[in-house]
Amino acid sequence: MEVVQTAINALVVGAVGVALARMTQNLRQELKAEIAELRVEVRGEIGAFRADVKGEMGDLRSELREVRSDLTRVALAVGSERRAGHQ
Repeated sequence: MEVVQTAINALVVGAVGVALARMTQNLRQELKAEIAELRVEVRGEIGAFRADVKGEMGDLRSELREVRSDLTRVALAVGSERRAGHQ
């Protein structure tokens, strides 16, 4: 009688183990898929951010050139001379 109970317990434990293994495998696959989607989304966001930063840097450089040009005009208007080494 004990052998039958031991066998039944072993089957139940085995069945539960198989069920848990399948659930874990499915969860693992779902998690991998979600991580892959997240990576794609993050890469897209980083690309968009880089493009925005490059655009802003271009705008800033343009504004700096304008300010430098304005300062040069003002300096020349008041009669300052160029420094040695600059042409």
